Amino acid sequence: MQILQSLTQFIRRQPVYISWLIKGIIFILFATLLWYEFSSRDDMEKIQNAFLTQYGGDKIFWLYLTLAFMPLNWAAETMKWLHLIRHSEPISFLKAYKAVLAGVTFSIFTPNRVGEFGGRILFLKSRNAIKGIFSTIVGSWAQQIVLITFGFLGFSYFLVVLWNAEKIILQGVIFLGMCLIGLMFFMFLNLEILVPVFKKIKWLYRFPRVIKNVNIIRHYTKWELGKTLFWAFARYFLYSLQYYWIVLFFGINVSIEKGLSCIATIYLLQTSIPLPPIFGLVARGEIALKVWGLSDANPISILAATFTLWIINLIIPAFIGLIFILNANLLKSLGYEKNP
Repeated sequence: MQILQSLTQFIRRQPVYISWLIKGIIFILFATLLWYEFSSRDDMEKIQNAFLTQYGGDKIFWLYLTLAFMPLNWAAETMKWLHLIRHSEPISFLKAYKAVLAGVTFSIFTPNRVGEFGGRILFLKSRNAIKGIFSTIVGSWAQQIVLITFGFLGFSYFLVVLWNAEKIILQGVIFLGMCLIGLMFFMFLNLEILVPVFKKIKWLYRFPRVIKNVNIIRHYTKWELGKTLFWAFARYFLYSLQYYWIVLFFGINVSIEKGLSCIATIYLLQTSIPLPPIFGLVARGEIALKVWGLSDANPISILAATFTLWIINLIIPAFIGLIFILNANLLKSLGYEKNP
């Protein structure tokens, strides 16, 4: 405890230097991880050749359309978070958008995008940081529910159309899936029932600010939680379209229903891999190979589509978020300077 107090005092005495040190570390980590991902792939040359071949073809429109929808994708995520955080701190759409992209930057270092919390709270007043984390958790849970719902539908499609599953197996899967999804929706739309359960976790009382701010969950009405689910569905829809378009760009010709089923199944499997997005790309590529392989697609085209979408929807936003972080007052966000 004494060491922590000494560190806090040191930071307060050297605010400018500490701020630039933190920003420098974030920048170096970002650059190092990017270098690692691009330099460690044995198939990078093949992926580049596949991209250049398609870029000079007649399907370039699909790539431009995918790029154009990237800001809309993150705008939907911003809207999902914005009306949740307004209970704690009313902020503009632009500030919320910056916070979301900063969260993307942090998330590439952490499993299951946990780092989003750290990026987003930098754009809130320090006293609202814990509330911002709870708002992010609620929004992330809504997105998980949507992913699992459509993932279940996509998996059911494979059971019926491709694998000709026996009727009793299909009925069992559908029954269990519907029960699970129904329970998740019920719990999400009645978040207030989780607060007493949360408060019974004894070790959390070591963090009094967390216990104090958990009550923000009670303030979300069913209408607001329903809007959260709406924006989660909107983001899923936009991302799925992007994925389908980039697949078409690389010459993987599948019907819209089969394509969306493959995408839903891939998303479902990806959510079960607790890896940072930048390191999980290999695992995600393997999942894509298995699922799209059912369509007899070219393996390099599958990997190229996965890699390109990763750059468009994660690396470009993360780079923009990095710029916002470098221009932010980090110490003020962390409470080492007074908020107005």
